[in-house]
Amino acid sequence: MLGDYPLSTLQDVYKSCFQDYFGPAHIIASKDAARNYIEYEMTHSELTDRRYYEPCGWRAQYVRVNLAVVADSLVSLDDFAEAFYRSAPEHTPEVSSQWIVEWERIAAMAHSLAVDMLPDEPQLSRFVEQFAADSTAIAEMLSQGQYVVHHSEPYGEAYNPHYRIVRRDIFEREILPFLPQGE
Repeated sequence: MLGDYPLSTLQDVYKSCFQDYFGPAHIIASKDAARNYIEYEMTHSELTDRRYYEPCGWRAQYVRVNLAVVADSLVSLDDFAEAFYRSAPEHTPEVSSQWIVEWERIAAMAHSLAVDMLPDEPQLSRFVEQFAADSTAIAEMLSQGQYVVHHSEPYGEAYNPHYRIVRRDIFEREILPFLPQGE
């Protein structure tokens, strides 16, 4: 993640990993609501990124699928919304001690990778400075049984993300065949 998105913070690393661990359950009220919000976001957002998909987290159980697949008429809005909706677990997940331990390992690895991967001193310094604040905020949130965060402001401004999380098997079966090869 840091190699592709050098303005990421630990908060953004956490977001990718919790998406991969918990899936999209935290944002789906109903199938119709999911479809309507995707449509709303597409008409009210500038979809500048054409990286159609990328794995979430380190397990790659879920895939971030860019709304551009619908905007570029590669996948219909209805099929996209259906894949997204079916990707959600039946019950809203809860924070567990297993997730907290896994996250602590991921955070330690993210710090180590930042030292090796970030291309220059200002980016590394920024990441390391923000790391402590993000670590504290995430630990506090988890202690309260919460797990959802948004992208950091620097990430949102730099990369303008517009995507939905789709379970990998659904993505590979129902969306990937319609995308250009090599994406």
